[in-house]
Amino acid sequence: MKPRLSTLQNIYLSFYWFAANVQWTALIIIVVPREVLFLVGKNHSASILSILVIIGSLIATIMQPWGGLVSDHLQHRWGRRRPYILLGTAGNIVGLFLMGYALRNFWIFVAGYMLVQFSANVAQSAYQALIPDLVPDTQRGTAAGYMGFMTQFAIIFGALLPRLLGDTTVYWAMAGFLIVGWAITQWGVHEQDSRGQSPSSEPTHWIRDVWISPREYPDFWWVFGTRLLVMLGFGTLENYLFYYLKFTARINHPETMVFNILALLTLGSLVSVLAAGWFSDRLGKRKTLVVIGGSLMGLTALVFAITANITLILVMGIVFGFGYGIYLSTDWALAVDVLPPGRLEGRSMGLWQASFNLAQVGAGLIAGAIITPLAHLINLGMAYRILFIVTFLYFILGSLFIQKVRTAR
Repeated sequence: MKPRLSTLQNIYLSFYWFAANVQWTALIIIVVPREVLFLVGKNHSASILSILVIIGSLIATIMQPWGGLVSDHLQHRWGRRRPYILLGTAGNIVGLFLMGYALRNFWIFVAGYMLVQFSANVAQSAYQALIPDLVPDTQRGTAAGYMGFMTQFAIIFGALLPRLLGDTTVYWAMAGFLIVGWAITQWGVHEQDSRGQSPSSEPTHWIRDVWISPREYPDFWWVFGTRLLVMLGFGTLENYLFYYLKFTARINHPETMVFNILALLTLGSLVSVLAAGWFSDRLGKRKTLVVIGGSLMGLTALVFAITANITLILVMGIVFGFGYGIYLSTDWALAVDVLPPGRLEGRSMGLWQASFNLAQVGAGLIAGAIITPLAHLINLGMAYRILFIVTFLYFILGSLFIQKVRTAR
């Protein structure tokens, strides 16, 4: 039996996730789209951003399950996970400085971004396995709620940093958050010495060793597939909100509005995320909560598609955040519920997380396929409306198909 975690232990466990999401929010929502727009111009910005998202997500798709599998087999006095968290964090910081000091050179900027993708996913592939490693079954929803809380709390900082800091200083700030996040989780999490405890066989094949049989574990793949659909919607909104506000809502400087939306989104999610995880542990209604959360996010995308009213957009930011908070905590716990048994939690969580990475690839490909040809036929504002109708369908289908999961609550 795993010992129950106190509130402070849950905070230590989830704090690295806060630091990582400060970085990703700043990069994906504002820093990278703004830099790409400056470097390549508005006519090519959507397609170039899509390419960067796709390549970065492919790196993550490979590294998440493979890095998790390697950490499953690590024998070290710090445990199986923390050495890889340190290694990945160090490489991540080097990549940030490459981006920050690229001197407006597009290729140096891209090289830094790819190093960030590679290194961050080394760290995260090991880090996300700490939940099944350390959290007892009766606290999975609660622990996932803390992870969701940290994810959403990070949004406000990630959106604020690019507004307050200069083009170079923002990279120093992101690196500082990562160092603090690593230190708190590194020394606050009590992971056992793994020497002599890990599986004896070493991973040898990056496809065969990370694969989970759909025939033996169909529920794992239903959770994977439904999360893929919902994250297609999330990735589309996340990556193209800046351009939607600029070309559909016709806001000349969208940075301020992005921050306002994300602040309201965070407010809505903070109201729901911890409570949803707690209720999912006690009521056993994870699937129902996933449907509610995904449907609220879908409603937001639909409203964005049919209006450019700023007040309504801000209100729907709160609605989206409330739904995302519900979805975030319950979906993570549901994933842990359906993991295959054994000591390969890093492999399994990495493969599950690949649903998010593949969604980033799919979101970029599909958005590029929609926006690029439509930009030559209709105005960009209408093109982004059509893109958000597609986004609505992602959320609804991903929410409804979760009922196919049979063995989890």
